Amino acid sequence: MAKTTRKDLLNAPDEFISTTRSAVKWIKENPSRFAVAVAIIVVVLASGVGFYSWKMDREYSAMLALSTSGDSYQTTLDVVQSYADTRAGKLAKLRLARMAYGEKDPKMAVDYAQDFVNDWGREDIFHWQGILIMAAAYIDRQEPDKALELLTNAVSRSPQNFRDQALFYKGQALMALNKNAEAKEALTQISEDYHDIALPPLASLETH
Repeated sequence: MAKTTRKDLLNAPDEFISTTRSAVKWIKENPSRFAVAVAIIVVVLASGVGFYSWKMDREYSAMLALSTSGDSYQTTLDVVQSYADTRAGKLAKLRLARMAYGEKDPKMAVDYAQDFVNDWGREDIFHWQGILIMAAAYIDRQEPDKALELLTNAVSRSPQNFRDQALFYKGQALMALNKNAEAKEALTQISEDYHDIALPPLASLETH
């Protein structure tokens, strides 16, 4: 095999120049095709920019609608129905879940919280809020086994402040299932910051 010298490399044809010349030649020979190709690219780029702008405007409108809806059930529901594909529309479901739980409607609270968790698709603070609302609602519905399933996961994966709340609800669920020893274990794991909320159920366990 012949050895390539530095001179051979320097004298080798420039690929960029060769490709450019070929492209220019093709354009000269096919001006109409080139014009069509350019037009397609421009339309695609314009459509992409237009869609992004529309999406951002819609997200802004949805967030504005959610922020001004306050604690109005109907207005918050309107945000869900009008902006279902936006972040604000999804967060509105979480607010409805909280409202339903506050109004002592655990079935609706579970439905809205489950819809939110399914739609949200990420494990951030809003996700854990939805999980805790759902778990508390299951306990109110006398379905502690379903709550326990959610809470066990929350205890192992959620941030500390949510973990403390999950431990509290886990204790409640275990007490409802007459698993007092396990309930006491869960409640004693609550951190010092939230230890006060564990005192009443712990005291009731001591009397059993």
